[in-house]
Amino acid sequence: MLTPRFKLTQDATRVFITVHAPYTNIGETEIDVEGENFLFVSSPYFLRLRLPGKIVENDGSKGSYTCDSGDFNFTFDKENPGEHFENLDMITSLLAPKDIPDVNPNLVEMLEENGITIVNEESNENEVEKDFSFGFANKISTEFEDIGREFVQIFELRVPEQVPVNERNSLREKYENHKFSPDHYLADFFDDELIGPYLSATVEWDSPDFNKDINFTEDEVSILKDLPNKHYILTKKEYQHVLLGLVDILFGYCYDKRTTQNESTVESGWTINKLSPTLCWFCNFDDIKEVLVACYRRALTFPIFRNFELCHKVKNDLVSLLKRGKKFVIKCVIDIYQMFNQSTDARYILNQLYMKDYLIFLQKCQQEEFDQLCNNIANTEIKKIDLGLELDELEEAAKMVQQDEAKIMENEMAVKMASMSLLPGLNRSNAENRPNPPQVESDSDDDAETDSSDESEFLDSDDDLA
Repeated sequence: MLTPRFKLTQDATRVFITVHAPYTNIGETEIDVEGENFLFVSSPYFLRLRLPGKIVENDGSKGSYTCDSGDFNFTFDKENPGEHFENLDMITSLLAPKDIPDVNPNLVEMLEENGITIVNEESNENEVEKDFSFGFANKISTEFEDIGREFVQIFELRVPEQVPVNERNSLREKYENHKFSPDHYLADFFDDELIGPYLSATVEWDSPDFNKDINFTEDEVSILKDLPNKHYILTKKEYQHVLLGLVDILFGYCYDKRTTQNESTVESGWTINKLSPTLCWFCNFDDIKEVLVACYRRALTFPIFRNFELCHKVKNDLVSLLKRGKKFVIKCVIDIYQMFNQSTDARYILNQLYMKDYLIFLQKCQQEEFDQLCNNIANTEIKKIDLGLELDELEEAAKMVQQDEAKIMENEMAVKMASMSLLPGLNRSNAENRPNPPQVESDSDDDAETDSSDESEFLDSDDDLA
């Protein structure tokens, strides 16, 4: 059975459900409403929704079908008039979930209705496996073997199943230190003409004509409706790791948007993948500064434009992106998901490991989580000394070399000018010391006049000698 595309809206007393099912037999369509559950069956379509509140089927309920668009339109009254149904545009979270896994109630701190369970402590049963796990919330340990060796153009960590999680960041930093190019960094540091346009650029969500009324497109709805509605059981630490992993993924996305001036290219998937330590090294982070430092280091090591001020601009872009709210964050993650799917370097594997789960997870998060994340990033200051790349020392050394070269050029220019000023004196001195040419006596004045008049016939007016 196919899951049809659908859309839900509401007013104070009613809920409106639109189901796009163009290839259906209207006579075989069945609708069932019970509390917060809505069921639509019309071969080859099947849709089961679990709404945030209860609706009732009564005399005020309506249903219609529009042949031209292939849309079913239903109207139901709310059981409690005036109740506001939250997150009706979070498509995946409305799909009826599978059975919720059993959880020891003694470990549960908070069981949220949105489908995320936070537990107090982690069970020790799979502790050894999780030391070498990877993927979303480090939930993968055995499904993908030799993944690093198979996708060498995507993952810098070749054997995640053999490297403990707590050692990956130190290995990553050693690799970045090896790859960092002082010459490339200094070239971009001094080349204002090259970097200037990207420092002054404006990302699309900060432009004056940005539409603040954010809605999912039909293509985006099609992606969300095909995702399974999962229930996540996470420890506090895993929950924090997931949110911080989102930060480095979106940092790469913001870098790409700024350096392409909002026109993503075929290399955009590479850029996002390469700047994210989560996607390249399967890393976890414990605080916001740690993940931002990692993002800055990679942005100064791998892409074509490597500039510290550019990193600051990207960080500010990330803050403004998060301020746009939960729905816009999800739209950006969908954009990344599509880039990876369209990549010629098999980056679809990143969707399997991370992005699909992020799309499901983010729909279940509260807006307060994004607000807090946004504030933490905005209030975190990153200095050059934090990166461990000796940027200040490199810049000072380069400026000293530049000053020395300027002095050498000044001295050379002074010598040239001095030599040029001596030339007229030397010419006069040489002229005075030069012997006079021998004088030839003419036979007569008449012969001289005759020669002069004859010679003037062969000279233009400009050639006459005074």
